[in-house]
Amino acid sequence: MKYVKLATLAVAMCSGSVYAQQQCQANAQVLKANYIQQQGVQEEQLFSLWRLHDQVAHQANSQGVVELWQRLSNQQVRPIRYFEHYQRGIEYQPGELKEGGQPVSWSQKYQLVHSDLLSQSPSRTQGEGCGQEQHFERQQNGYKMTLVWLPALQLVKQLVVAREDADHQDRWQQISKLTLQSYQLNPQQVQQQFAHWDRYQTTDYADVGDNEHDPFLAKMINQGFIEHGASGFYHSDGQAMSGGHHH
Repeated sequence: MKYVKLATLAVAMCSGSVYAQQQCQANAQVLKANYIQQQGVQEEQLFSLWRLHDQVAHQANSQGVVELWQRLSNQQVRPIRYFEHYQRGIEYQPGELKEGGQPVSWSQKYQLVHSDLLSQSPSRTQGEGCGQEQHFERQQNGYKMTLVWLPALQLVKQLVVAREDADHQDRWQQISKLTLQSYQLNPQQVQQQFAHWDRYQTTDYADVGDNEHDPFLAKMINQGFIEHGASGFYHSDGQAMSGGHHH
């Protein structure tokens, strides 16, 4: 298994994400990335991003909840919410889960930020190959996002979102921080994990109401897991900066 600690990534001046991708032999479509997430004053949470081609999963390690999205041939996104402690899942049809009333964004699920946030030119580029970094900063709607991006791997290295202090202009209060700890490039491990989730017993969302006698479904309904918007445990707040809804 290839396991890469960020501290070992080389730092050298280079420009151009295409060059970085050419120099990086990693397959960004099949990987696992491990993050630490900080939301406000809450305790830090471990969070994992899994990719397997047209499937992507967000795993909240402490909660035992996995949100998986499958990109279909018509480019629609089909969500599945898994509960690892119960080895059960809820399957949704495309469009049944919304984020702020909007359809699920594949790019945000795949890379944790919307593609439009990466459309501007980076303020700084450094490093080369898999370790090349691009730095972005954007202010919009009273929020400021500071992003360090690994273009060859299509991974967030660090994302900090701050809100403007209403009483003090030009002062910012951090509301979320996402930091990449490591990533793993092991196709067999990734394939086995997705296959493991696929073996869980699942219930169609449309059938949940007819199965409220099921203790598992009754508990999930009471806890609010069934009808919450997608990405209930992870959001980058980047939607607030791209005209979307802020949770």
